Amino acid sequence: FRAQQRLSNTITHLILAVASVVIIFPFFWMISTSLKPDAEILRIPPTLLPIKWNRGFYQELLQDTVFLRFFLNSLIVAATGTIISTFNSLIAGFVFAKFRFRGRNILFFLILVTIMVPFQCYMIPLYVLAVRFSLVDTYVGLIFPIIVSSFGIFFMRQNIQTIPDSLLEAAKIDGASVWATFFRIITPLSVSAIVILAIFQFMIAWGDFIWPLVITNSQKMFVLELGLSRFIGEFSVDYGMIMAGATLAILPVVVVFLVFRRYVIEGMTLSGIKG
Repeated sequence: FRAQQRLSNTITHLILAVASVVIIFPFFWMISTSLKPDAEILRIPPTLLPIKWNRGFYQELLQDTVFLRFFLNSLIVAATGTIISTFNSLIAGFVFAKFRFRGRNILFFLILVTIMVPFQCYMIPLYVLAVRFSLVDTYVGLIFPIIVSSFGIFFMRQNIQTIPDSLLEAAKIDGASVWATFFRIITPLSVSAIVILAIFQFMIAWGDFIWPLVITNSQKMFVLELGLSRFIGEFSVDYGMIMAGATLAILPVVVVFLVFRRYVIEGMTLSGIKG
């Protein structure tokens, strides 16, 4: 029995190791390519590590005011959209989890249905609405589609449902208002879920490409994902600049995850216990 268990553990670890390499290798290749000179990037056969290390692409990008503007635009859109979306999801989740009103289940079902609708299906109506309200080529227009998240509402509702009703009843007996209950009980007990949702929303907003491509007209409003496309010419592609830009583009997501990883692990642990 022990021999079978060891064999099973070995196979499991081997599969996980191979899967980890498959996942990590594209990022490793991206960083490695960004540190190679142009001649080495196009070399055949390619080299795994740079023979001659080159930091020129990063220096050029960090001195490029246009690229820094793209980076700032992405940061503004992702951060603002994440804060608004997470807060809206928390409030809506609280309402659907702890309030009883006519049509609650039907309304929540309609919200769940929208999760299954691809963004491309309602992108044109959103654009028409943005044109009508003069939101084209503005920060508000960029943030507009991400301020409400159907998945976020569902996620927060499921989390808030696990909070005992007795806590809310005790707060009500003590004279706490609905908003006091929300900020003093619901929010502190949902910190892990809030952080997980915020990271998820930030990743979506940071990596969005289709909507910024549609809603922006001028280069000054481009986000980072659009800005990287300027390194693709009609007859050539600047692979070094693209890889360096992509490496810098993933840094905010990595930093956000590393800063809040404790809450992510805690949330995953609690989800496993509740399940």
